[in-house]
Amino acid sequence: MSRLRYLPVLLLALLCATLPGCDKSNKMPSGSWSPYADVIFTGGEVVTVAKGFPLAKGLAIKDGKVIVVGTSEEVLAYRGPNTKVIDATGKTIIPGLQDSHNHFLSLGYDLKHSADLTFARSPAEVVKAVADLKAQLNPAAGAWIGGARWDQYKYPQMFTRWQLDAVTPDNPVRLSRVYRGVAVNTAVFHLMGIDDNKPATWPAWWEKNPADFTSEDQILRARRTITVNGQQREVEVPTGVFLGVKASQLVTVTMPERSFEEDVASVKAGAEKLLSLGITAIVDPASRMGYNMRVYQEAYNRGWLPFRIAAVYEGIFFQEAPEVIAAHLDGIKINRLGDRFLKWQGTKFYADGGAGSRSSWVSEPFEDWEEKESKPYFGLPVMQDDAIREKQFRAAVDRGWDLNTHNTGDRSMRQSVNLYMKLMDEIHAKRPDADLRWSIIHAYMPIEPKTMVLPDLAKYKIIVAPNPNFLWQLGHSFQENLGPERVTRVMPFRSYVKGGVIMASGSDYSVAHYDPWLGVYAMLTRKEQSTGTVLGAAETVGIEDALRSYTINGAYLTYDDKTRGTLEVGKLADLVVLDIPGIKQLEAHPEWCLTMKDRVLLTLVEGKVGYRRDGFAF
Repeated sequence: MSRLRYLPVLLLALLCATLPGCDKSNKMPSGSWSPYADVIFTGGEVVTVAKGFPLAKGLAIKDGKVIVVGTSEEVLAYRGPNTKVIDATGKTIIPGLQDSHNHFLSLGYDLKHSADLTFARSPAEVVKAVADLKAQLNPAAGAWIGGARWDQYKYPQMFTRWQLDAVTPDNPVRLSRVYRGVAVNTAVFHLMGIDDNKPATWPAWWEKNPADFTSEDQILRARRTITVNGQQREVEVPTGVFLGVKASQLVTVTMPERSFEEDVASVKAGAEKLLSLGITAIVDPASRMGYNMRVYQEAYNRGWLPFRIAAVYEGIFFQEAPEVIAAHLDGIKINRLGDRFLKWQGTKFYADGGAGSRSSWVSEPFEDWEEKESKPYFGLPVMQDDAIREKQFRAAVDRGWDLNTHNTGDRSMRQSVNLYMKLMDEIHAKRPDADLRWSIIHAYMPIEPKTMVLPDLAKYKIIVAPNPNFLWQLGHSFQENLGPERVTRVMPFRSYVKGGVIMASGSDYSVAHYDPWLGVYAMLTRKEQSTGTVLGAAETVGIEDALRSYTINGAYLTYDDKTRGTLEVGKLADLVVLDIPGIKQLEAHPEWCLTMKDRVLLTLVEGKVGYRRDGFAF
């Protein structure tokens, strides 16, 4: 055992010897400061995630920090008359998790008011989720019903508005796709003034797609019999499903905006849910030009922020002129404002779309382009002009803001990495010790032959922020659009680790589910949800690397690695107690990750209870 592990015990003994009234009976005078631990865990497996991934059997906490990690006997040396001692035998203790990409603001509201379609694998299950939400909310006629995370690739056939009409005849329904798409029922069309049986009310796009549609845009249609002036007619009409950005924008009525007060309350409820899964910190990758930060600040002021929003990225920036970006950031006049519970830092740029919507910017054409686009199709870059993108980046970098860029396709990754390297070289030429923790968000395709960026990511210490749960939740759509070979290289976890690239994983809620353990499962197995197909077994990793991506690597991304992210002496006591006998058991039983929400027993933030499962003694 390291000599350093004994140091706190020695210091405690010396301190006790110098304090009046401190004797071998471990009693302290009333009202005096106590040198003893507030909380001690013994008997469990303490997964430190420190260098070398050492394990321990005990841990002691005082004043919100870890004061010793070692054997049960060593930590019990800190036991005093008021120390809470927890027998964690048969349990596993890990650092608190960080979700490094979570559009968190709506989560608490969504938990109550939105149908979660993540686990639906058929039209019937989608309709049932909507019907169950309606029964729960008992909405008045005309009140909206919402939902999210459907994906047409997971179903034998796509659901239609007529199926939704059967369970929601009096309520407009709007269901968001996982990304770039929306489905509505007939009541929504009525709000738009459209009547199936009155062709005069049909918009121009009812029977024919607009000329400006991109390859990702579709309006799904089905043949129906309608009655016009007493005469029946067969016609192809929209099913209520719109795919792609431009197609979705044709639905011109939407649900009422949440109020500021509803958003503040959503923060409180959302934090409670994430704490129940072991998440103690998140990154919100889009401030919505400052609005989210105002909500979070109000929640913080009210004492409703029991975990860490470690970074809120300003943006999102798309095709804005560089001078517009500069003026916006000059107007904020702050960067890295906040404390360990809430901080505004970093900017977010957008470079392309997503693989499941055929909008990633890629070097090889999408699968089945002959049928779908009739010519080789390479996706939808946001800013193809490198010179303008460079000026956009400079507008942020010159004002001290970190760069974090949405990249899914390999061509967009190559563009961003090239510009990052150029800017980093300039900065380091003037400030060799500059600590630049810039990231590539999503980072699907770093090892494509024409655009290989992985070595450059490692050399320049550019962080990647993947969403492993996408492979589980959206893997089938990735395979359909990228092909069976290329999909095995998407988010290559093992290549990232072997190549020395830092991964800081996140969920990308509300695109995907917020449960971090679905992401861990994907990293261990690379199985996709709908069929269980393994999408590239060679790119799985073990639990050590998976856990690092949700703990210390996330803390590194947000400049917090010196204070949290591992269970080491002196670090903040953010930790989770799991009802599993050892962390390696998740490699033997990865399916446990799918039920981990039932295995989280306790979550502490700086030693204080953020979540405790009923029946767990603490």
